[in-house]
Amino acid sequence: MPELTATPDDVRAAYRLVLGRDADPQGLADYVRTVNEGAITTRHLLTMFLSSAEFLANEVGEKVDIGGVFVVVNPLEPEFGQHIARDATWEPHIVETIRANLAPGAVFVDVGANVGIMSFSAAHVVGRQGKVIAFEPNEDNARMFLRGVFENGFHDFVRLHRFALSDRSDLFALQGISNTHLIKPSHQTWLTQSVRGDELLDREPAVHLMKIDIEGHEPFALKGLANTVRRHKPMILCEFNPRCLKDNAGLPAEDFARQIFALTRTVRVIEHDGKTRDVTTPQQLMALWSARNAEAVRTGLLPDGMLHFDLLFRAVA
Repeated sequence: MPELTATPDDVRAAYRLVLGRDADPQGLADYVRTVNEGAITTRHLLTMFLSSAEFLANEVGEKVDIGGVFVVVNPLEPEFGQHIARDATWEPHIVETIRANLAPGAVFVDVGANVGIMSFSAAHVVGRQGKVIAFEPNEDNARMFLRGVFENGFHDFVRLHRFALSDRSDLFALQGISNTHLIKPSHQTWLTQSVRGDELLDREPAVHLMKIDIEGHEPFALKGLANTVRRHKPMILCEFNPRCLKDNAGLPAEDFARQIFALTRTVRVIEHDGKTRDVTTPQQLMALWSARNAEAVRTGLLPDGMLHFDLLFRAVA
């Protein structure tokens, strides 16, 4: 498809859509001169505006107090930002689970850190004697995460790696807005690199708690963390989402259940309302999910298959 040549009207539209204001006379004249002299494309014009100092300095970001720490979110982003800006929280039962399983000086690993709610809540507990190691491949989320590091003054003990965690080093594409998941890459996709977590954590003297929430890629991340899990036997807080496992990773939930119970003997299931129940076999886990999913459908709480659990367990194998 041939690219469109930019026009002076495109310049005026770019000012309003990208910078959120009408064009000033001098700036408009400069851009129009560039358009008239160089016959640039609309894509080139958009790139110029998106890389301008004004746009980068004015990126939308709202500082939100979530209870002792801050996160910075885009309040216009529909998946997380709007909700966090409005409610000043996100999954409070998971935040409390993380806080309850950490102590000053502990090491917390956050796989799928998003904008940092769980990482910063953990940092508030572990303090500067501890460490937070976060992984987030989505560049928009990562920028907000680092702004949160700045706002909280966590410069020296919260570390962000902009990689996806998997069972191998590879290229993936990200699909979605803020709540992204990994898919096979192509020429026209938003690419990211994956690494095995063991490669980046092999020198850590301790890992006390690990949270993994990556929209169906959890089984692969756990495989890539096998040495870390074996050495440190941390507590693991992991999302169990059969729909994401099937749709995003092509894996049966039963396989992931068996993988989890190869690492532990007892799993604490945390439901969306914070209620908990212990299960001791993959079959019990799947039976509980099926029962709760049917209940959610019957009561109109969720469409069929949309229910997920968070699982808390200590690695012992």
